[in-house]
This record gives sequence, structure tokens and C-alpha cells, in this order.
Amino acid sequence: MKLLKLSFLFTALSLLFVNNILMAQEHHEATVKGLDPDSVISWLKKGNTEFEKNENIKHAIDPKLRMELAKGQNPQAIILTCSDSRVSPELIFNKGLGDLFVVRVAGNVTDDAVLGSIEYSAEHLHTPLIVVMGHTNCGAIAAAVSDQDDKDVHTADINNMIRTLTDKIQQAVLFANEKDPDPTRNALVSNIKYNTAILRNTHPTLSNLIQKHELKVVGAVYHLETGKVEWLDK
Repeated sequence: MKLLKLSFLFTALSLLFVNNILMAQEHHEATVKGLDPDSVISWLKKGNTEFEKNENIKHAIDPKLRMELAKGQNPQAIILTCSDSRVSPELIFNKGLGDLFVVRVAGNVTDDAVLGSIEYSAEHLHTPLIVVMGHTNCGAIAAAVSDQDDKDVHTADINNMIRTLTDKIQQAVLFANEKDPDPTRNALVSNIKYNTAILRNTHPTLSNLIQKHELKVVGAVYHLETGKVEWLDK
């Protein structure tokens, strides 16, 4: 009887392992068909709904998939988001290895290195979608708002390197002119819209792809409390 139970347990675990591998393979195969930007957005929304509801979560890593990806990559979306440890795009959108080209920097701001990374994926990997994703309870946003509230006196505990981030966020607030009564929400959304505008309009490589309808840039907010991604571009 004991051997029978062990045999049953081994069989069940084996089937579960095989099923996880098949799910990972199917998940990756669905991402390599050259989807258009709107289809990629739908694909991301579906993954986020799965994450939010804790359904069909994919964690299996197929060794064959690793070998395949070692030969090259074909990410379907570029995600520019914050370095915050609670904001992991692969988990939030329920995706796996090779699905997303992720660029992370505190406050999801842009600089030459960030733009170069994004342009590489858009131009050379032909990734059709860029998502600029901020998030609630963002430390960089909170620091920028606190600093701005001090009027002409900069917050003492913001050092020069962090100020590089807060200055960019404050610039975004002036540019976007959202005028949301909640200063934190105002800064959060303004920062996203400012950086989407930079990506859409100020770099020829990206703007040319957008004009040819080969690339789309959208903004989003990830809500830490619920796991839901709020899309700013309808």
C-alpha cells in the first residue's frame, strides 16, 4: 500500500511537471507571432487579469525554451517602469522568459541610456509596443512632491543624485499640467504622460516607427494594493 501511494504521488508530480512545461511552451509560442500593438495590449491585459485574480499563473521554466532563447529574443512589449522591488512586469503581466523587454529605473524617468535601450528593442528586435508604467506609493514620486511642497527650499534629505530623479518628475508636472487635486496622483500621471510624450515625439527612430504604425507608446499605472494595471491611453 505504501509503495502504491508513492507511485501515485510520483505519477502526479510528473504529470504536473510536464503540464507546467507545456504551459510555458504554449505561453511563449503565443508571443512570437509578430502581433500588432493593439493585440499586444490585449495580451498584456489578459495576463494582468490572471495575475490580479491569481489564475493560470505561469512559473515553469522549460529548459528547451532557455536553449531557444539563447539563440535570440523576440519580446512583444517594452516596459519602462520603476525599480521598486514590488513592481515586476513579468509577474504583473503573467509573462515568462523572452516575452518582455524591461527597462527599470527609479521613477520610470528617461535619460540617454534608457532611450538607447528602448530604441534597440524597438528598431532591432521589432518590438511593437512601449508601455511607460508608473505605480502607486512610488518613493520617487513622493520625494518629488515633498520637495515641491517646500516651495523654494529643497528637502534636505534628498541628495544630488536623487535630485536628478525628482527634478525630472517636477519638470513633468509642469509640462503635463494635469491639475489633479491630489498632488501625488497629479505627479504620478504627469510623469507617465511626460515620458510617453518624449518617446513619441522627440526621437526620430521611435517617431518614424510610430508614423509607419509599427510602434505604439502608451501609459499605465500599476496599483500595488490590488495588482491591477490602469491604462491611461484608451
